Amino acid sequence: MSNGHPSMRDYLDAQHEQAIERVRGMSNADLLARSVDEWIDALAEQFGDPEIPVIYPNRITRSVEQGQVPAYQVPNPRCAHDVPKVQGLIHLFHVPFTGNRNFFHYHPVGWTGTFPDAEVRATELVLAIGGSWYTPQAIETEIDRHVVDIEKALASFRTDAERFRQALPGLLRPQLTSRRQPAETEYQTAAALKYPLRRLGNAPQTYKLPDRPKPLAPKAAPATSRQPAETEFTLSEHDYQEILRICASMSLAMERSPTVFENAEEEHIRVHYLVQLNGQFQGAATGETFNNIGKTDILIRHENKNVFVAECKFWGGYKALIETTDQLLGYTTWRDTKTALIIFSRNQDFTNVISEAQRAMKDHPQI
Repeated sequence: MSNGHPSMRDYLDAQHEQAIERVRGMSNADLLARSVDEWIDALAEQFGDPEIPVIYPNRITRSVEQGQVPAYQVPNPRCAHDVPKVQGLIHLFHVPFTGNRNFFHYHPVGWTGTFPDAEVRATELVLAIGGSWYTPQAIETEIDRHVVDIEKALASFRTDAERFRQALPGLLRPQLTSRRQPAETEYQTAAALKYPLRRLGNAPQTYKLPDRPKPLAPKAAPATSRQPAETEFTLSEHDYQEILRICASMSLAMERSPTVFENAEEEHIRVHYLVQLNGQFQGAATGETFNNIGKTDILIRHENKNVFVAECKFWGGYKALIETTDQLLGYTTWRDTKTALIIFSRNQDFTNVISEAQRAMKDHPQI
């Protein structure tokens, strides 16, 4: 970690763990449906090709607004927040980008301060600068310098990701080979039996990884006598279970790399979940399906309705879990909103945590 923020190394470690966990979770039939090389290619595509943002400096636009700006210039601009404020003109520079915006929450090596030190919107960064002493040239120089720094940081992310992608086949091959050998032995044993095998009519012929990214489009909920005039939407059960599987896989990656996350705060851990989820699902209108509001929410909104809400919290005891559940249920619509409650615990007595969590869920009046 750097300054408490997740780093690209943290992300790649988590990807490694998730790829290994995927291999561990394969059935023998899955393993035998493809050769080792085919599985390596498929897993490298899924886990080794992150959608790191690309910014477009040649398409920067500018807007202005009135607001509070520092009353005078200071030698270190990072200390400007301690300077008294006066009304002035704020210049906003809109930097378009494509890719997964959650990577802007990862901390580049050597970067001081908050990366990217800009407002991160769905498809653009917004750099703000204001102060009566600025000349046009000084503003342009500062913005250009900052844009170059962001490009360098993203380039370092891509270099790290490419290095990981090249190394991933070598990391996966021993895992796949060791899993495949007993699977082949089992298949050969079954094939040698003299009794004919009864084939199920709906048996799958092959195993296929889901397309990446997968379109995710909530459907209108069926009408009922209770349904209001305003349409409600719901996720399919299949998509919901796939979301939970990805979250569970990320949680296992955290368990197997505890040093990566031991000092992480809730909002920094949440970023890892957002990157994983947005890497495998894609919204109908933009590349981002999962987003966040506040410090801990992970959600999908469709036509201004919540159709999936996850709350990430550190374990705070029986009473805190009851309150968190109330908060989560408060985000939901009256029907069919899918939810998840992800609890992180640093307690050594984890058995007691599970017991208390189960008791809280049993005692909650709405569950």
